[in-house]
Amino acid sequence: MDQTAHRELVSQLIKLDTVGGHEESLARFLKAYLNNYQIDSQLIEVEPDRYNLVAEIGDPRKPVLALEGHQDVVALGDVSKWQHQPLGAEIEGTRMYGRGTSDMKAGLAAEIIAMVELAHTDYFQGHVRLLATIGEESSEVNHMQGAQYFAQHGYVNNVAGVIVAEPSGVPNNWLQQEPPTNPFLFSESQIKQLLANNQTTEQFVLDYAHKGSITYSIVSNGKTAHSSTPELGIDAIAPLIKMYQQQATYFNHLSAINPVLGKCIAVVTKFSGGDQLNSVPAHAEMFVKVRTIPEISNDVIIAHLKTMIGNLNNAGQAQLTFNLLGNKYPVQSNPDNKLISLLHQIGEEELHEQLPVGGSSAGTDASELIRANPNMTVAVFGPGNMTAHQIDEYVDLTNFEHFITIYKRVIQAYFK
Repeated sequence: MDQTAHRELVSQLIKLDTVGGHEESLARFLKAYLNNYQIDSQLIEVEPDRYNLVAEIGDPRKPVLALEGHQDVVALGDVSKWQHQPLGAEIEGTRMYGRGTSDMKAGLAAEIIAMVELAHTDYFQGHVRLLATIGEESSEVNHMQGAQYFAQHGYVNNVAGVIVAEPSGVPNNWLQQEPPTNPFLFSESQIKQLLANNQTTEQFVLDYAHKGSITYSIVSNGKTAHSSTPELGIDAIAPLIKMYQQQATYFNHLSAINPVLGKCIAVVTKFSGGDQLNSVPAHAEMFVKVRTIPEISNDVIIAHLKTMIGNLNNAGQAQLTFNLLGNKYPVQSNPDNKLISLLHQIGEEELHEQLPVGGSSAGTDASELIRANPNMTVAVFGPGNMTAHQIDEYVDLTNFEHFITIYKRVIQAYFK
């Protein structure tokens, strides 16, 4: 395939609307696309009209190197603010604009192109499995259903390593601003050094670790009454405030620090209660997102929260209920593993820049995949950038081409 064909694949994926799910159209397109190149694939209906896709090439006797990506994208936001059609895949210079260009249809396309081109060479001796998932972005409760399905049904049991092609770059001009827009939290000296050695438009990072997450709500039920006679009611907000304070103390006293990921961090993302100004509140609810690290297991945190709630329930009239909305494990691989080392070496060669290696606070499908195979190496490295989820999201097509080459070279070297 040439660059025109590469761009055409990304363009077609962007124009298929998978906002908020609806992955069926994209999954069926990919099946037909792969079939055109004599690569068999399987559609798996994980939920009604939502399909995973799996495809495989190479020698089944060899360990599996998996290429993974999600098919869904986030909402478009205020369409009137876009300077480019959100699903138009418009190209301006070296940029292609549209929802999902960075997160992560360009990454998925680069993986597929690398797989197709390797399958049609005489010298390919490896074993590669493509895993395209549903639900990484678009499910409010217990998302990553596509990755869960693959983990629960044996698709990663024999995987030695997986490349997750999530966006891994930041535009250089963001780092050149005063003050810099710095989502990867580079130090001032790092920024100077990286930019001095960067011959492209973006600075990439290679992640071998990322935080997990716990998403939960706590519901408090009391009894309503007129505010002039509060003794006849049960205030639902007061015990929830106590829980808010107790959990804040608990998380603040967690001392473990991961050398790559830092500390466990909890954020209350929503707090609501009461119905009207002249009534005792009979209902209140709090939503919390916790970013977790390997040193403190998610299950230990969940158990402690439930114990705190039980103690508060025993001490007061209102009843608190814990609802687990998501439980995603933290990921940490060995940075000296062959896959990480190859991605680092070849990534620097193809991107013509220094490539920091580390971890991220954001999660990926790997949080579910490692449940079935905690020993597989995870690398998060893709052609997108931090315009993901933003108005006028874009991917740099030059870097997109670099990543196709990176994936091909790494796969070939991995099996030598």
